[in-house]
Amino acid sequence: MPHAKAQLQYSRTASRQTTAWRGRVVHAIRIGMLIGLLACLPSPHQRIEVASQPSLDQIQRLEPAARTIADTADESGRWVISDSNRIPLGSVARTLPEANGSVGYRGPTEALLLFDQQNIVRSIAVLQSHDTDEHVDAVKNSPEFLKQFQGLTWGGKLADGSVPEIDGVSGATLTSLAMAGGILSRLGVATGSLVFPEPLTLAEAKSFFPTASQIQGDRMAVVKDESGTTLGYLIRTGALVDDEIGYQGPTSVLIGLDLEHRLLRPKIRHSFDNEPYVDYVRQERSFWKRFEGMTLEELAAFDPPAEEVEGVSGATMTSMAIAYTLPRFATELLADEEWKTLGQTPFQKRLYAVQESTQTTRLSDADIATLIALVLLPLLIRFGAMRQTWLRRLWLFGVWLVIGLYAGNLLSLALLAGWATSGITWQLALGLVVLAIVSVVIPPTRRGNPYCNHLCPHGAAQQLIRPKNKSRRKWNLPSWLSKLLRFLPAVTLLLVYLALLIRPATDVSFVEPFHGYLWHLASWSAIAWTISTLAIAFFVPMAYCRLGCPTGRLLDWLRLKGTSHQVSRMDLAVAGLLIFAISYRIIT
Repeated sequence: MPHAKAQLQYSRTASRQTTAWRGRVVHAIRIGMLIGLLACLPSPHQRIEVASQPSLDQIQRLEPAARTIADTADESGRWVISDSNRIPLGSVARTLPEANGSVGYRGPTEALLLFDQQNIVRSIAVLQSHDTDEHVDAVKNSPEFLKQFQGLTWGGKLADGSVPEIDGVSGATLTSLAMAGGILSRLGVATGSLVFPEPLTLAEAKSFFPTASQIQGDRMAVVKDESGTTLGYLIRTGALVDDEIGYQGPTSVLIGLDLEHRLLRPKIRHSFDNEPYVDYVRQERSFWKRFEGMTLEELAAFDPPAEEVEGVSGATMTSMAIAYTLPRFATELLADEEWKTLGQTPFQKRLYAVQESTQTTRLSDADIATLIALVLLPLLIRFGAMRQTWLRRLWLFGVWLVIGLYAGNLLSLALLAGWATSGITWQLALGLVVLAIVSVVIPPTRRGNPYCNHLCPHGAAQQLIRPKNKSRRKWNLPSWLSKLLRFLPAVTLLLVYLALLIRPATDVSFVEPFHGYLWHLASWSAIAWTISTLAIAFFVPMAYCRLGCPTGRLLDWLRLKGTSHQVSRMDLAVAGLLIFAISYRIIT
């Protein structure tokens, strides 16, 4: 008998282990199917690689006097506009394709920039956006936000050389800051020099590094020998500075740097000045020796008048133009993104990009409040504080007030689909991104559902107002109606997915009542939708959570549980939907 009991116990243990492993495998397949479905969703915006000419109607919103627009854009991608008398009024530029990488909730927002004849930004208008209408309207209707860009130069700086601190639009933070990033990217594009366009050559590299056998780069290059060992760097100043004028024009200088980024003796590369003057400077060793051995930082800080640079006798203007070119060149080079990653491996460049993104992360009060809540929650659960009724109710009220009404950080299908198809600009909304990660990662790995139980403001409000079992205001829905309504979240998920698959630009934010928490920019219909679901929950316990929420249904499907080893109807429906989605993308 003891042997039989042991055998039975072993059999039960083995069966539980088999069930557990089967559950993990089946659940992994579920996650894989979800990833596949998201991968099949097309982007809601067509990626624009070449800017098209804006219409005259679009331009006249910024400049009513405009009557004509140039047929072609100039080298900077701007179209000259004129009045009825053909007198130039300035120029206009679109922010795409440069703004493609500045993604809000669902995609980039394109703006139209109006410049005066000194290439200073006069005004800005929103052309198009794939974010939700309420967010875009909030940006359009915020003159304070748009005015922040007036006065910027083509290099993205103010007249005093400073870079402005841009504030977003409250309630439309992602949309507005993504648009701002696109505008600054457009203004800060390094178009290269049309005056000195010639790329670097190996022969030029050998004049500094005799053993050079290869160079990697056009305007700035890494110089290597036959074994692939880096010897130094070669840069042409004309690619960065081409407007310091001597007698008749600018001069481009060839710069060699050793491995410690110290200047080797510079050499004139090309010049628009008279050759006798240029040759005088070329042969004046004492002039060049002043710069030899300087680091880039020392060169950037070099002030020719303070250093009493008098120039080369007989070629004063040519040499002084070079003397002013070199410090400006060093300043531009130190700020240049290509220089910062020159010679790095792809992994090093990716690591650098991550570091840069981290440094530019915007941490608002709403983000801080959300992150504090995410840190406090596991501590409260760990020490059993949530079992105290009064403390749990206080927590729920805080979630509804802070994460909901104050921060507006709620998960929704529109948000998750937008991030899946357009990428996540996590630097602009760190609190919301971390909230989403916690909410999506924990259910399939830890069997819990922290978002629905503790972090969803709409769910928190329903828990606070839910009627007790014996309350007179509690409504008991007919069993047939309850069974019917339980299919509603899954059906909503299906319809939303099909809409986004077939018409990617469809705004699906209206299917959930979460948009009303952005009360300062939401429409009255969105607020009414939010309030009505809470009103029903006042009589039917957790009505929306149990019978209407597609996001909650998705998180519950992802949750690892005791029945995860079983294939459900939801699993079969998702598998069928995945097959349809793959087939649809192949056909279209």
